[in-house]
Formats: sequence, C-alpha cells, structure tokens
Amino acid sequence: MTKPATGSFHDQTTTLRQLKVLVAVLVLSNIGLGLFSVYLLRTLDRSYSDLIDHSVPALSDLQTLTAASAEAFRGTGPTLFSATGSQRPAALQRARAALDRDRDLRLRLLGSESFSVAPEVRKELQAAGGAFRMSAVEVLNLVAAGQAAEAARVRENTLRPAFDRYLGAITKAADLLETDSLKANRALTAKTSSRAAVLLGIASWPVIILGVIMLLTAVFLFLIMFI
Repeated sequence: MTKPATGSFHDQTTTLRQLKVLVAVLVLSNIGLGLFSVYLLRTLDRSYSDLIDHSVPALSDLQTLTAASAEAFRGTGPTLFSATGSQRPAALQRARAALDRDRDLRLRLLGSESFSVAPEVRKELQAAGGAFRMSAVEVLNLVAAGQAAEAARVRENTLRPAFDRYLGAITKAADLLETDSLKANRALTAKTSSRAAVLLGIASWPVIILGVIMLLTAVFLFLIMFI
C-alpha cells in the first residue's frame, strides 16, 4: 500500500526539481538578456555619438563659413566704394578683418578631423577659398590706392565669379557630408532594428516554449479522446 504514495512522492519531487531548473534557467536567461541589452544600448549610444561628433560640427562650421564668406564679399561692395576719404580706412579695415575671419574659419575646417570628405573636395574648397581671398585683397588694394573704377571692374569680372565658385565648393562639401551622414544613420537604424529583433526573440523564448507545450498537450488530449 505504500508504493503508490512513494511513487506519488517521487513524481512530486521530480516535478519540483524540474520547476526549480526551469526557474533557474529563466533567472539566468533574464540576467543574460539584461547584460546583452546594456551592451547593445552602450554600443548604439557610442555609434550615434560618433556619428553626431563627425557630422554636426562639420556641417555647423560649413554654415558659419558660408556666412563669413558672404560677409567678406559684402565688405568689398557698395559700402566700401561709397565711403568718403575719412571713412574709407575704417571700411577697409572692416573688410580685411572679414576676409581674415573667412580665411581662419576655412583653415580650421580643413584641418578638422570631423571634416571627413574626399581629398578632391577638400582641395576644391581650399583652392576656391584661396582664389576668392586673392581677388578680394586685390580689390581692397585698388580701393586703398584710390583706383575705385578699376576696383569695381575687378570685383565684377574676377571677384564675383570667384565668390560663386567658393560658395559652390562649400555647398558641395556640405551636401556630401549630409549624404554620408544620412547613409550612416540608415545603416545604424537597420543595425538597431536587426539587433532589436534578436533581442525580442531571445526575450520571448519562454512564451514560445509555453506555446509549444500547450500545443503538444492539446494534440495529446485530442489523440486520447478521439483515437
């Protein structure tokens, strides 16, 4: 009479042991999942931080350079030519200061690690900026020498086309940087989606196992009842 009780106790012990193993596996799984989630988030954070550090400062510098070059070009315009004899030295000083600011910004951008463009784009920007500065300095020197008519001719025939090429080079560099940033962002988004899918799959394995067990149980009961 003691055998059934012994068998029942043995079954309960086995079931309890299996439940303990299942709980231990779930706990370890959750710990591993948490560690993997932390690693994934830190990796994505570093990737996005690197993308921002390389694209945003360079694009901001290009925008600032555009404004500085336009200011330098305006400094050689009608305000300079209409300045009287006593006002002209101050106007020339402001124009030269604007040109120096444009040059300093350009050199800083070209030497920046965040300005990651193709070498030919970098050379084009450097050459266009140098040509613009050379033409602008020529205009200022002519104005300082009292040759206003010649200065106006050089400004229209030489400086204005050089300024247009300079702006074109800046715009080209900005477009390329923006395109590269968008490509990198799309790649990071795709990587994030794939890793999130893997993470979701790992996290849902207990539900999948439970569903399989329920399905097998239903099939087993069906076979017992109808076959």
